[in-house]
Amino acid sequence: SLNLQSGTTYYYYVFGLNNSNCNGGPVYRSLNPLTSSVTTVALPICITPTAQPTQLNLNANNTFINGYFTASIADGYLVVRSLFASLSANPVNGTVYTIGNSLGGGTVIANAAATSFIDNGLANSTPYYYFIFARNSICTGGGPLYLTTNPLTANAATTAIAVRNYYFGNLHAHSSYSDGNVDSTSFIPANDYAFAKNSLCMDFLGISEHNHLMSVANYQPGISQAAAATTTNFLALYGMEYGVISNGGHVLIYGCNQLIGWDNGNYDIYVPKSDYLGTPESTGITGLFRTINNLNNLGATSFASFAHPDFADYNNIANIAFNVSADSAVIGCAVASGPAFSTSTNYNDPPNSMGYLDYYNRMLSKGYHIGPLMDHDSHYTNFGRSSNNRLAVVATDLTSANFFAAMKERHFYATEDCDTKVNFTINNELMGSVLSGSNPPAISAYAIDPTNPTAVPSIKIMYGILGSGVLPTQLANANGNTFSFTDNNLMNGATAYYYLDISIAGNRTITAPIWYTKTNPLPVKLLSFTATVNSNRNVLLQWITTNEINFQNFIVEKSIDGVSFFTINSVAVKTGNDLHKSYFVNDNKPNETINYYRLKQVDKNGNFSYSKIISISLKTSDFNSFSLFQNPVNDVLKLLISSTSTIKAKLLITDIVGKIVTTKSIDLYKGFQTSNVELTNLKAGNYHVSLLWNNEIITEKFVKM
Repeated sequence: SLNLQSGTTYYYYVFGLNNSNCNGGPVYRSLNPLTSSVTTVALPICITPTAQPTQLNLNANNTFINGYFTASIADGYLVVRSLFASLSANPVNGTVYTIGNSLGGGTVIANAAATSFIDNGLANSTPYYYFIFARNSICTGGGPLYLTTNPLTANAATTAIAVRNYYFGNLHAHSSYSDGNVDSTSFIPANDYAFAKNSLCMDFLGISEHNHLMSVANYQPGISQAAAATTTNFLALYGMEYGVISNGGHVLIYGCNQLIGWDNGNYDIYVPKSDYLGTPESTGITGLFRTINNLNNLGATSFASFAHPDFADYNNIANIAFNVSADSAVIGCAVASGPAFSTSTNYNDPPNSMGYLDYYNRMLSKGYHIGPLMDHDSHYTNFGRSSNNRLAVVATDLTSANFFAAMKERHFYATEDCDTKVNFTINNELMGSVLSGSNPPAISAYAIDPTNPTAVPSIKIMYGILGSGVLPTQLANANGNTFSFTDNNLMNGATAYYYLDISIAGNRTITAPIWYTKTNPLPVKLLSFTATVNSNRNVLLQWITTNEINFQNFIVEKSIDGVSFFTINSVAVKTGNDLHKSYFVNDNKPNETINYYRLKQVDKNGNFSYSKIISISLKTSDFNSFSLFQNPVNDVLKLLISSTSTIKAKLLITDIVGKIVTTKSIDLYKGFQTSNVELTNLKAGNYHVSLLWNNEIITEKFVKM
């Protein structure tokens, strides 16, 4: 029951009836109805909130701005956007403001309990100012009441062009080099890419040949044809589909320039047929997923996805314990696929709607970090034209490097409509992100079908606990283009994942999740955390702290894949009242490839949080790198730089819209060195610092206090 009065007793009567599959109904049993009563909770007397929210964080694109903030003791927040740095009037007690109302020369964009918002339909290259007022309205006696003094304020400017762009396409198709182009056997991948360029909503096409049905001699020509077909507005990719459907299942693989296989020497890299998880490493057989991880450790950018999965596929991975290697190698799973042998070129032959969503949800519940894909599995010459189903990738541009980065970071979603656009963030971090914080997760969602803009989306927020084995359930829902929600029930120490299930005009969209760990705020601040290689080829880990109150110890953790960590040392807190304290440990058994490290910071009450992950390779001659001594920073940015040669490098600092605010030339020598950059003339905010070694550029984000 909705819209009941507080502090009131309500009585309920339930009568049985027959009305289905019968004539003359409905017929009721009127004797002895089931009865019960309930008294609603009495609402408190309205009082004005005593404090405004804090820490408003804004993130701007060209037509929208995301925001999230830290709650105060209030039951809701009124958010006003303006083109001016101040409002001419404050909210008036007793007035209920709705989205779109004018207030003080600004416009109300939110009035809810959520601690996040998304503001759409903004002009390019324009500064906007935001004002947030705490309010109490779930009360009796004159509400809503607004705290009008010192509202939380911040401003941001939209960008001239989109920071994030939407690209639509398909990564599951076949050419005549394996068992595709059934109707056009003379076609080769080059012809298929040319065909796809003229299909609707096809910014990219990936051809994934069946690895055991093609000649190894054709694999490199396929890669070359993909490179030749790539333009500024179309990306052609060439990969493989490993496995057999009758014994193990199919896995799409991209970013591997060598054919993986098992059949009569017809391969560049040997992996036994139907071996996904591998056997003990002492046998020399690593399995498909560990093979992909090993390639990436050597510099590849490979990723894999489950194609039309069955619950027994991939060595029964859906029914056994969580596998670290698979989680590191696999970034996605098809939630719909095919029809594989569709001959339609009229976009009218879609697969079963979300036919593999159950498998996807099972894998999420087991702890896998995967996003959803829409696969066509084209075997006929209809690339992009069998249906409107698309994989949508959110990336800065359509270059191969940025596309691969977006896929590996799971910045994508699966949609049954070929141009539906979705923006989904938690604390301003994009879908696919893995993050943590002491605040409750502040969720923002926006969805629109540009070719049917009047259609009203139904947005559901799905929720699950990482590794629980319990399938995700609906947490909240709303009808409209935007939806903001804060999950205040997530417990400290728990990691939850959230994704959107959206329906627009009968078409469904599933986003990649965001994984969020709720942490306790700890009485310690980490100023720097660095890794360097000693002359004896050990890794020296160093960190500096401040504000150590009620603190206990650091646990140093290591990983060889950046996903699964184990403890290598524990360091007790130092005594004394020094403002800054320095620590170090040695890793005397580093791997020859990449080593990942993080700090688990534990206080005396058992609360803990993790530092950022840092990495280093013993093959320092193969890598240029740099790290920041401290982040956020005050007036001096301190860099620890590792250069592979003596060279003059260029340093750039850019703001969040990409505008260059500082440049500097740096003379580097081979090995490790430090460099300081003065920031006294830089305003507080978010920035990127980049180092350019000839044609190589490395970028880190930092915050100027």
